[in-house]
Amino acid sequence: MTLHPLSTGFGVEIDGVDLRHADAATRASLQAALLEHGLLVIRGQELTPREQVAASTLFGELETFPPNAGQVPGVPEIFRVASRSGEGYVDVGRYWHSDGSFRDVPTPMSIWYSVAQPERDGDTLFTDLREAYAQLPAPVKEDIEDLVSFHRNGATHRLAMDHPHTGERVLYLNIGLTSGIGGFTPAQSRMMIEAVDRHLSREGATYRHHWQPGDFVVADNIRVAHRATPIGRDQHRILDRTTVRSGAAFWDLAQAA
Repeated sequence: MTLHPLSTGFGVEIDGVDLRHADAATRASLQAALLEHGLLVIRGQELTPREQVAASTLFGELETFPPNAGQVPGVPEIFRVASRSGEGYVDVGRYWHSDGSFRDVPTPMSIWYSVAQPERDGDTLFTDLREAYAQLPAPVKEDIEDLVSFHRNGATHRLAMDHPHTGERVLYLNIGLTSGIGGFTPAQSRMMIEAVDRHLSREGATYRHHWQPGDFVVADNIRVAHRATPIGRDQHRILDRTTVRSGAAFWDLAQAA
């Protein structure tokens, strides 16, 4: 297994791995790489839906989703997103977010497998929340230290959040689904959300992933946020996403053992 750091300062591209035959040593190496780099891009996999689920459990126990049109029959662990209606959920996540932010304990990891790739459009952007916090001026860090964001469903999270395993401070905010900031007026909340949005999108801070056949991408949702980009209806893209459920990441399971 060989790791190639991405040019953005976070994330690695990995080759020399067949996830269908990952042993304990491979599992440990992948988990360590995710903790260190926040984002794994594993190319050239050939996985059935059930094999994708098995590969995803290298990182923890998975969430399940209710059946719906366009989803994979009999595989509730997969949440399918697509560019065309009837093939999966469309037009989702076109703003900076981490999956599962609506939970009191956020979803720790998201994993995508590329099933169908477009000729153009439909890239996914990723940004490093640890570095986003580190790049804030000291006075701003002081100003946000005790701020809490309110998700539209009522869940609350600290804007300056500590990673549940590493303890590293990150800048955590769902741009599209945050209803307000504690102690702020609606106008002040909008200004704060817009400022965070600009900061996460700052020059040089993002990695743009162009989907290729067999891509298997793993994101630490507390360390890294992501954002979908538009795709034309004439393009064909299908991504099968799995998510590690709250309290069941590999670091949680190791503590419980």
